Amino acid sequence: MAEQVRIAVVGPFSGPRSAWGELLRRSARQFTEPSLVWEFHDDRGDAEWGVLRAGDVTDDGGYAAVIGHFNSAGAEGALPLYRRAGLPVVLPLATRPGLLAGSGGGALRWCPDDLGQLRAIVAAAAGHGLARLLVGHDDSDYGRHLAALFTALPAPPLALSALPSPWKPRAGDAVAVCGTHVGVAGVVRGLRRAGFDGRLFATDDCSVGEFAELVGTAGRDVHVTRLAGGPERRVEAAFTALAGALSGDPAARGERLLARIRAHADAAFTADGELDVSPGTDAGHGWEIRPVRPARPGTRGTGGAPAEVASFDVAVVGAGVVGSAVAAATAAAGARTALIDAGPAVPSATHWSGGIVRAYDPDPEMRALAVRSHQLLWGRSSGHARRYGFRRTGSLVLLGPGDLPEAVRGVVELQAGGIEAELLTVEDIADRWPQLAAEHAAGAVWEPGGGCADPRLTTSEYRRQALATGAQVLDDARVFALEPHPLGALVRLDGSSVLAHSVVVAAGSGTPALLAERLPAGAGTAEPVTRRIRYGYFDRGGRALPALVDLVTGVWGRPMPEEPGAGTLLVGRPVDEWGVPPGGGTQLTPEQVEYVRDGASTVWPWLREARCLGGRHGTDLYRKDGPLLGVVPGEPWTVVAACWSGGGFKTAPAAAESAAEKVLANLRRQGRISA
Repeated sequence: MAEQVRIAVVGPFSGPRSAWGELLRRSARQFTEPSLVWEFHDDRGDAEWGVLRAGDVTDDGGYAAVIGHFNSAGAEGALPLYRRAGLPVVLPLATRPGLLAGSGGGALRWCPDDLGQLRAIVAAAAGHGLARLLVGHDDSDYGRHLAALFTALPAPPLALSALPSPWKPRAGDAVAVCGTHVGVAGVVRGLRRAGFDGRLFATDDCSVGEFAELVGTAGRDVHVTRLAGGPERRVEAAFTALAGALSGDPAARGERLLARIRAHADAAFTADGELDVSPGTDAGHGWEIRPVRPARPGTRGTGGAPAEVASFDVAVVGAGVVGSAVAAATAAAGARTALIDAGPAVPSATHWSGGIVRAYDPDPEMRALAVRSHQLLWGRSSGHARRYGFRRTGSLVLLGPGDLPEAVRGVVELQAGGIEAELLTVEDIADRWPQLAAEHAAGAVWEPGGGCADPRLTTSEYRRQALATGAQVLDDARVFALEPHPLGALVRLDGSSVLAHSVVVAAGSGTPALLAERLPAGAGTAEPVTRRIRYGYFDRGGRALPALVDLVTGVWGRPMPEEPGAGTLLVGRPVDEWGVPPGGGTQLTPEQVEYVRDGASTVWPWLREARCLGGRHGTDLYRKDGPLLGVVPGEPWTVVAACWSGGGFKTAPAAAESAAEKVLANLRRQGRISA
């Protein structure tokens, strides 16, 4: 196994701001790449502790990079230490203005600065016809700093004044309270007790669920500023870029690693590492203001009827690539959409997917979905597809003698769909890729436009689109049951419920537990069944290889993102393990590695001597009659998109389109959305 790469994760993992540290933990659990180790350093959300933790990290000398430092003052003090040590820093949520000014690099910041959120508050207050905005704080250093920044705003559209003490209510006033979510909640409760019943604005530290619990019933007409799309998306995007950079080039350090992180990012940065929010860039790189839904007493319990129910047009259960794409489509069409993510404790099949993208599949139904997916996404311009993590390496499908008649039909269908494809002989394969062994095959289907994608980056882009068009993401909200309701469906979660007029279940291996006997069984099987997916990462020695699926032996492989001369081949081999629990992991035993190696060396002979750099295993749902994509019988009204039998990633765009069309048609019949 390759030497492990260590990354320091610095944030508030204890103390009153630990809710923010949980965002870091959650993303780290989802990015368990082979040989990557996330090590947590608790700065308690305090500036002095942040500098102390930076000293610990740099003194260690063994880290490749740093991610974290939500406390901007702590980040400001820590950055010079990291810069001297040559450690790249990824800052998901440090928002202090000028934090990286003049630095010349060394750090990348995934968020706009605080001046943007203050402008958003002022604009929102003015937009509601309010005459004066009073600015207060929670007496923390952070709160005082933010409140003072209001004076730097040029020509505000309404009067700005400091919040007087003692408080005297006045009609037409609004109040902005700056500070930590714990401190702001106390100020808000005090203002309500003093008789102020007007509009309140809270700054971005309050955009965590704990704030609603702390503010309680005083949260009426309180609005919180948050990064557009939610802070979770910034953290996830930062982890995606860092993990992708190190997975493709584990030896990258310093400037080379920073360049790789930029290349894997879903955003552009200035020379200093600031997020590029110049005119014409993505409108999602800003701030938004959302109302607080005050928590009601008794909503935390898990038994009995929930005390509070949120209502949506559609609830999408499962936030993998298909579910996220469905939510993006329904939200864009104007449907009030909830995307329910069971969180890292119940990882989706997408998290463990190999990410091979091709249009040819021996099954006609899957092939039709793959062709449509090529038209929707994978076959579009390189720049567009790359935003979804796609890389064109070409795709090769090795065929057995019995596969040839269907392959002939399939190539004709691909070409009719505008996809370049050809049928190759074994001799053709040997001429084009001498590093492959295909003597056991009868031919192959070659697609120059095929390749591979980072499934998490694809999912993240769909999720970003969903959030940008109004969808709400319910993280770590495990679904226990779908129950009929007079208005549609009651989706029971941990301690609460969601009411929806339509439901989509795209929950992968968790689908049978939710739909049980409502799922049609496949021919010769009692029900869909889970199967283990297992694969390894092997050093490919700089070889230029296509993504490959071997229908004869069942093995498959695809190159991982790399710089010239570096990289790995992700190789999978079928495992005869059925009825396994959902989930996955990042450890393979030596025996399991050799099992993958033995099978894969039939196609890639040089793998017999190649180093294995790690392994993974996951779970997928299989059904003999193929995927389930459509309305299932029974109540509540539900669309299912599941049972992809290990090859569903390439078809996700079309599967999501089909599921969304069915949901939107149902909502139009009900008059919920316009035609």
